[in-house]
Amino acid sequence: LFEKEDYAARSREIGQKIMQRFSRLQERFPTIGDVRGQGGMTAIELVKDPASKEPDAHAASEVLAAAHHRGLVLIKAGMYDNVVRILVPLIVTDQQLEQGLNIFEEAVSSVLEAEAITTAG
Repeated sequence: LFEKEDYAARSREIGQKIMQRFSRLQERFPTIGDVRGQGGMTAIELVKDPASKEPDAHAASEVLAAAHHRGLVLIKAGMYDNVVRILVPLIVTDQQLEQGLNIFEEAVSSVLEAEAITTAG
């Protein structure tokens, strides 16, 4: 089934779409310290300060809560609980993937924009 459905190619396609979206988010928000992953398993690392790379577990928790509130379940990972990880099933439709990425982007944006306002104020 893996070969018949060419899940390896699908995994690469999913990964490319996710990494493009995550990279654009990282350009908007410098407190996304790293974007990494392979195929459908990807993650963003949240930091308090881009220069020091100090982990921001609180922001990661807030992103999870904001995503969950919007209907998307995510998990935290990493030594410091500051990594938001997603694992997309290989059978996801393009429409479902887009919907999930939109929710993810809304959640990240809402949390990081609010933090930027709090920090600046």
